[in-house]
Amino acid sequence: MDLTKPVEIAENIYWVGYVIPDDPFQCHVYLIKNGDESVLIDPGSMITFPVVLEKITSLVKLREIKYIIMHHQDPDIVGCYSTLESIMPKGERYIVTHWRTEMLLKHYQWKTPFYLIDAHDWKLKAGDREFEFVFTPYAHFPGAFCTYDKKSGILFSSDLFGGLTDEFSLFAKDVESYFEAAKPFHKHYMPSKEVLNHALLQVQSKHPKMIAPQHGSIIKECMIEPLIEKLRQLECGLYLLDEYESDLKVLNAIDEVLKKFFQDTVSLSSFEIILRNLYKNIKTVLPKIKKIEFCGLSPLSDKIYCFSFEDDKFAEIDEIDDTYTYKHDLIQNDKKVGAIYLILDDTLTKHQKHLLRILLDKISVPIAIALQKELMLKELEMQNKNLYEKAITDSLTGLYNREYMMEYLFKKMEESKRYNVPLSIAMIDIDFFKKINDTYGHLIGDCVLKELANLLKSSFRGSDVIVRYGGEEILVIMPFTTLEEACEKLETFRQKVEEYKFCRQEGLKVTISVGVEEYNKKDDLKDFIAKADSKLYKAKQSGRNQVVCKE
Repeated sequence: MDLTKPVEIAENIYWVGYVIPDDPFQCHVYLIKNGDESVLIDPGSMITFPVVLEKITSLVKLREIKYIIMHHQDPDIVGCYSTLESIMPKGERYIVTHWRTEMLLKHYQWKTPFYLIDAHDWKLKAGDREFEFVFTPYAHFPGAFCTYDKKSGILFSSDLFGGLTDEFSLFAKDVESYFEAAKPFHKHYMPSKEVLNHALLQVQSKHPKMIAPQHGSIIKECMIEPLIEKLRQLECGLYLLDEYESDLKVLNAIDEVLKKFFQDTVSLSSFEIILRNLYKNIKTVLPKIKKIEFCGLSPLSDKIYCFSFEDDKFAEIDEIDDTYTYKHDLIQNDKKVGAIYLILDDTLTKHQKHLLRILLDKISVPIAIALQKELMLKELEMQNKNLYEKAITDSLTGLYNREYMMEYLFKKMEESKRYNVPLSIAMIDIDFFKKINDTYGHLIGDCVLKELANLLKSSFRGSDVIVRYGGEEILVIMPFTTLEEACEKLETFRQKVEEYKFCRQEGLKVTISVGVEEYNKKDDLKDFIAKADSKLYKAKQSGRNQVVCKE
């Protein structure tokens, strides 16, 4: 089996994932080739994205992908979508998910609309395929669900049936070895035996012919029922037993802390809330703890981030408090990924130290996983923000680009109509710009554009949006501004440009022509811009270096 290429697991259904070296937590991506209504399931993270994209495009054109199913919001499943969306051609497309997931994903401000399964009778029709969605709440988060493809009989199970495998195998080899791989995964991610059994019953009701999980290995039909029976007996969420401690009261107190912590890690998306609750719960057992600090290494950039909790106050900090009493390393895949630091009000007794050791030992792996996910999400959000800023701005001038302008201006026109407030725009053109380029060269021409952009930014309000409309044309959008106010602003600016010494170039004189228009509620966006452009044309025909406000 060549894993560097797509693997067809059923007719027109492909595994298009990437095997991350030396990582037991593999994340699978699946593609259903279905003509113009092809389906992508859990597109993955930026770590896997380059290979996944290459595999997808070897099978279908991006425009043919109509549905992207996202089983949950974790960055290892959805982290690449901002980048993927930016290269997707225009067309009808939907993110298929549950409303609880949509509540979190909407903060990415993706342009792709959501198809909410709970609002569509838990079904989706895509060409000749019909999908049914199986609600499995709290396995591993409140809005968890699975996707059942009726045509192939495959159930795409999200985190259910996932496994942590030392050696990658796309298909599970046997029930016994795969159960051993699934056991630690389900103990960490499923909050209780009852929650897991409810989810397994929902899966069984579909009688799947194959189960394709997000993590671990694909499970063939002959293994499904035996594996389910074994998983039914698994005591998830119970971390009571310790090899040394025998006091049941102590064990019960620790177990309550651990249960609450593991419930938080599988049901809460906010890392801050998870840590806040952990801090409170540990203090119920060990009240002498004054402060807890965490440091972690980002898996994307090797940058170190640190967080602090003290008196229920959470903060990101530059460095840890060097007066810490205890330090506990966080290990994942035999690699140190961070550390927990504890600052105490007083020294602990021998017994309290033992309790602390139990707690730290038990929470270290899930805290390491949660911390790594949080840091990955943090960096992905920063990358997405930077990509978005680059996408909406002109690289030469730093002004907004025309694509952003269309979206923003339309929104302001709608606000102007709804709230009956004025809105004006100004179309600016540099006079004889071609002559400047021909006489002084294109470097000076670029310099003029940059300095004019900076002059505009410093001359207009923060609420005014300035756009490089094209070439040497610039559009200024002025909310809450009448025609008279806009004309006064632009006349003042025209004079400032006339007096300004551009690019320290002797003999270089720069002037501008301007057309100003106030929004008429009957006009559409095209008409609105055309009227300002018409006035600009009149300014140029009338001798340039002037502002025209009336036809």
